[in-house]
Amino acid sequence: MSKLNRRGFLGLAGASAVGVAASPLLGISPASAALDVAAPDTPLENLGLQLYTVRDKITSLGFAVVFEELARIGYKEVEFAGYTQSTSILGRQITIAEIKKALDDNGLKAIGSHIGAAALVDPAQRDASFQAAVELGMPYVGTANDFWGASSTPSSTNTLGIYGTARTIADLQRGVDSLNKAAVVARDKFGLKGIYQHNHQNEFGFATDNSAVRRYDVWSAGLDDSTGAFLEMDIAWAFKGARTFPGPTAATPGQHQASYLGGFDPADYVVANPNRYKLFHTKDAVPTALTANTIPGDLTPVEFGTGIVPFRAFFAKVGAKAAATGVYEQDTATAANVPGGSLGAAARSYDGMYYVRTLTWLDELYALVGRYVTAGRVKTTVGDDLQGRVGNAIKRYEGGHEESAIGYLGQFVAKVNNQVKGDDAAKAQLLTVANVVLGWLQTSEDKENGVL
Repeated sequence: MSKLNRRGFLGLAGASAVGVAASPLLGISPASAALDVAAPDTPLENLGLQLYTVRDKITSLGFAVVFEELARIGYKEVEFAGYTQSTSILGRQITIAEIKKALDDNGLKAIGSHIGAAALVDPAQRDASFQAAVELGMPYVGTANDFWGASSTPSSTNTLGIYGTARTIADLQRGVDSLNKAAVVARDKFGLKGIYQHNHQNEFGFATDNSAVRRYDVWSAGLDDSTGAFLEMDIAWAFKGARTFPGPTAATPGQHQASYLGGFDPADYVVANPNRYKLFHTKDAVPTALTANTIPGDLTPVEFGTGIVPFRAFFAKVGAKAAATGVYEQDTATAANVPGGSLGAAARSYDGMYYVRTLTWLDELYALVGRYVTAGRVKTTVGDDLQGRVGNAIKRYEGGHEESAIGYLGQFVAKVNNQVKGDDAAKAQLLTVANVVLGWLQTSEDKENGVL
């Protein structure tokens, strides 16, 4: 990533009106943050993409060509949005086995998939959906349908008759119950780790039979975590929900100021139930231009790092408490005016996510030292010294100077090795995080120097 581009990302990384600099608004400080978590306090090294972002290229070029380009960019994981491409590519439709081979040939892993709600939970369809997920090697499969549970016309593929949009509390409870039951089948019969629902903004509206209760709250409360059912939070759409539905009695349903949070902070849902969010859509967005037909509070997706979504502040509040994967999605990447098309947007957004992931894990390393000091596992004087090194690395990286950041983090590693004594587990954890981040910094430096 170029230094010029990196400085352009400072708007979301620390200098934005809704980023870390706005901590009084969010009630946080830049103390604990992590995009992509493999395990508590452990970095995940894979960046992912929702294939809906490049749907036009999949249709015209096919999975194999798109996967090759995504792997070249640096992506390691993909979330599916369908399993078809143009039949003109092979003279027929591609098979699940052929898609899996294309993944393997390019070193990519399927992390999940968006299918219809009935395909996910209906007894007449779900087994085929779960089998396809198994064959593609994905741990999760989900849906981006709005909450269901209202009556719909039964058929041979709709045996439950509950796929109308749920707007009452009873319908919401009926829908989430079907998700819980299907999750048990996915786990026990097919070995999947979980199934999920992905939000847009409307899920944060209010139940029609209780205007003080958010639909999202009813659905979330009904999830049985023991089944493997969970939620994939689309961060931009959650903020759009906060702007569109700030409260049941608000005179104006939304505002367009970048600093306006809305009726709730989406990060609070994750803080309350960190294990319930195994996937995030790291979607960025900007306020939609106001017209006579614009919904107040509306947001339009843009490339990662060019919008107003406060990723660093969001992950600062969430912390690194549970495993979670960030998946970039941009609904508008297929627009005709996007430089380089949807794959160009994917490449630029990869650079943005790479930068923010590195920065948030530097934040987390700083916070981890503080937690060890508070717990008496690292001496205060040693902790102060270590935090000073990480703090300098953060400043240098924010300024576009990887080489200097690498130097400070190298000093951190040396001091951990020499000065953290009597707690091998704390030492090992600090070194694990620091060495992973050092690798990221070195990769960025090598790219800038033309080594990679």
